[in-house]
Amino acid sequence: MAVSRKKELARGTLVERAYKLIKHGILHGEFPEGSFLSEAEILARCGIGRTPFREACNRLHNEQLLEVVPRRGYYVPELSFRGVRDLLEMRILLEGIAAELAAVRAEAAEIDTLEDFYKKTLSEAHSANGIDALIEANQAFHLQIAKMTHNREVETAIRGILERSTRLVYLAASGSKQVPSDIQTLLRPIVDAIRSKDAKSAHDAVVADITQGQLNALGRDVWSTTHAIRNDGAVLLSRGV
Repeated sequence: MAVSRKKELARGTLVERAYKLIKHGILHGEFPEGSFLSEAEILARCGIGRTPFREACNRLHNEQLLEVVPRRGYYVPELSFRGVRDLLEMRILLEGIAAELAAVRAEAAEIDTLEDFYKKTLSEAHSANGIDALIEANQAFHLQIAKMTHNREVETAIRGILERSTRLVYLAASGSKQVPSDIQTLLRPIVDAIRSKDAKSAHDAVVADITQGQLNALGRDVWSTTHAIRNDGAVLLSRGV
């Protein structure tokens, strides 16, 4: 293997390490919102140089997790009220449609995989592996629904919105003492509705899951400011806000 090729692979590994560490720190609040990343601190922590650091930050900028401020560096943007609302509404719209499509198009083996992800998420909720493992399992569950639409555009859109929503999911999971119960009562109906090819029930179950998660994260007062919540936990998007 040529020396230049070895250097290229080594740099790629360093970029990936930096990317994962910085992304984890942003999504889990280790790098506070409204602050600039400390380049020196991250270089020391990752054992990398400036080039891999900047390449990793540029990837995160493209994912809308960092902002670039000329002559200042990389800035962790604050999640504004408008930004939170937009993310939640987009999740409801996209994932509701995805659940309907999955109920119509999913193959038996794909539904079995969704069932496995449900069991994994429930297991992680009862385990001592920590909140990261639980969030990863929950995200995999929702991404599997997107895959079952057999629509690449829908899958790509949902993958992106799930990534950008991780901070809110983290708040929801860490702020609720009812996570194991919520998983069983909220995710189980999604699996059952899709297996029964009941598109409407699948849609409603996904919306109920997202809504409850955000109630856990934000509280009813904040969430209901721009949404009407029915007694069954479903949500009606407000108009003109």
